[in-house]
Amino acid sequence: MAELTTRAFLKIGALATALALCGPARAAEVELLPNGLLTPTTKEQTQSDQFKKAGTWRIGVSTPGVGNTWIVQMIQEMKFAAAQRKEIVEFIFTEANWQPAKQVADVEDLLTRKVDALILAPMSAGIGAPLADKAVKTGIPVVVFGAFGKAMQSTVEIGAGGEVFGQQGGEFLRKELKGKGNIWAIRGVAGVDEETLRYNGFRKALAGSDVKITQELFGDWSYAKGKQVCENLVLSGNQVDAIWFSGAEMTRACIDVFKESGKPLVPMTGEGNNGFLRVWKSTGVKSVAPQFTPGVGAALVRATVALLEGKPLYRTYFSAPPAITQAELDKHFRPDLSDAYWLPSTLPEATLKETFKR
Repeated sequence: MAELTTRAFLKIGALATALALCGPARAAEVELLPNGLLTPTTKEQTQSDQFKKAGTWRIGVSTPGVGNTWIVQMIQEMKFAAAQRKEIVEFIFTEANWQPAKQVADVEDLLTRKVDALILAPMSAGIGAPLADKAVKTGIPVVVFGAFGKAMQSTVEIGAGGEVFGQQGGEFLRKELKGKGNIWAIRGVAGVDEETLRYNGFRKALAGSDVKITQELFGDWSYAKGKQVCENLVLSGNQVDAIWFSGAEMTRACIDVFKESGKPLVPMTGEGNNGFLRVWKSTGVKSVAPQFTPGVGAALVRATVALLEGKPLYRTYFSAPPAITQAELDKHFRPDLSDAYWLPSTLPEATLKETFKR
């Protein structure tokens, strides 16, 4: 899974069609995300009734941390999905503040409290693998968020973004620069596997070209840190022809830096964030926006519920919808919603308007 490429993802689409036609119907009928946003990437399935539990459920959740509006919305979508099920009497949510030791302690505490299922979004395979092993040995279903494959045990794994995200942006910039030029790479949180996968996909997209990465810094997927990093780069006077970003909060920040300094905009990659789409539309910056849906939060809960209901699921899924292009900008931009809204979302329209009212 870690070596996922755009070409490989096309093969996944063909596999999904075959699975729907020839696989057991019940697994294919469980919809974790609508509109083809989540695709099974294996024929292997969990067994019917393997984790079925009658009565009420206590579900534990371990996430690496909060720090940007995407994570906040993903958590909201997760909690909203959990609230729709009366069987979930306790939804125990923890976040580790990006501290490995705290994530270990969080999971150990959840297991001590004898949760009926665990949703695990580890910072990395190195941190998450022993935690997942320990949870699996207790006999509960473990639903993992990330593209770890054989590096981590799980009952069901749900991945998104990763190399596909990075490759979509890298291919756009390579085309814009006609295969030659200098690029800055503004990365996410150092040491997080999702960040590394995005960066690897970006590098693969540039392979064989004369595009050079001349500056590479971490912006922690945040507006504030991204702006600081971009300001330093602009002040350094380093020549740049385009910028790749591991997340759109940092793109918005860098566009503001360019505008404030009077520096002409260069092509910059973005993401499916309403604030970025607003800036994209108003500035006309050349861009593309990979989609990393916060709806994976709801998908993780729905997968956990399906397992506790005794329904079979495919063992791995991946979400990588097509990137938003300039031609599709107006279709996706919501001028009535705030900059904090990320798309596509699983929240009802009324909730979106209430939560993200501009």
